[in-house]
Amino acid sequence: MPVSNRATVRKVNAEDLAVGLICADRDGNRIRIDSLDRATGTITYHFLNDELRVQEGIQQPLVGSFLSEGWYVAASGSL
Repeated sequence: MPVSNRATVRKVNAEDLAVGLICADRDGNRIRIDSLDRATGTITYHFLNDELRVQEGIQQPLVGSFLSEGWYVAASGSL
């Protein structure tokens, strides 16, 4: 029986959000989520460079605003 390990890319939704998650936009800009405060509805993240090191200062939008920007995440498929 062949093993299939497919990954799909999809838009990030509120359930995906977690500290340490790396997301990308359509242009390939990557970010890492540093903190998430569901009580106040804010998320904190940094942009990353090609070596996945911090590139720019902290961004701290509301979660709704962050999700509306259209970030993507790779989701592993089923085996």
